[in-house]
Amino acid sequence: MNQPQTTPSYSSRTSGLQRFREYWTLWRNEQSDPETFYRRMASDTADALEARHGKVDGLRIIDLGCGPGWYTAELRARGADALPVDLDPGELALAGAPPEGALVADAADMPLPDASVDAILCSNLLEHCPRAPEVIDEIARVLKPGGWAYVSWTNWYSPWGGHLYAPYHYLGARLGPWLHDRIHGVPEKNVINDGLWPVHIGTILKRVESNPNLIIDRVEPRYWPKLAFISRIPGVREVFSWNCVIHLRRVVRPGEAS
Repeated sequence: MNQPQTTPSYSSRTSGLQRFREYWTLWRNEQSDPETFYRRMASDTADALEARHGKVDGLRIIDLGCGPGWYTAELRARGADALPVDLDPGELALAGAPPEGALVADAADMPLPDASVDAILCSNLLEHCPRAPEVIDEIARVLKPGGWAYVSWTNWYSPWGGHLYAPYHYLGARLGPWLHDRIHGVPEKNVINDGLWPVHIGTILKRVESNPNLIIDRVEPRYWPKLAFISRIPGVREVFSWNCVIHLRRVVRPGEAS
């Protein structure tokens, strides 16, 4: 297969319920046709980032947990200096050759200088990282003062929180996998506690709030951002967000250049 290619933006074509139906159809076919799903997600996400932060052209942006590089390709097509980072060489090669310039590194311990990047896109990584709270601290470390980050993940108690284990994950991280495996067999990937870990919105928000170098701009459900009020209701947000997004900024302190 060839390297990921970018597609035209879809976000201006549909909205509301029609857009949700499109996402649902793409998501249901994600296992058999991941390229179409992730190219659409990359285009729409880049649109959202530019609407919030301005053009990404010229920015040094980390695509954290980049996989085969769908987001990297989209950001580069818009002029960004995108650095793809992933710990798993297999994920990097899912679409053929790894993205050009890919860095194999742990998201919780990146070999990058402090305050060295303008922005970070971290899409659907935290649930695949055994040290998810530490990833938040690392994001704060490598961002320049005034830099921004987009952090999204599938929260554990959402309908798809267990990934291929869903809905058995509602029985817990021990009983759920045991029962699933007895009935269906062990999944090929994202085995719970070996590729997939329970990550909760409340836990991550507390980690962000405890970091003096980060500010939360907004928390919202990724697929229905207009219902951001859900993210302010403990318990409810863990189920109904489906996929949580936190928009972060690095604090600018006196004497620091933004």
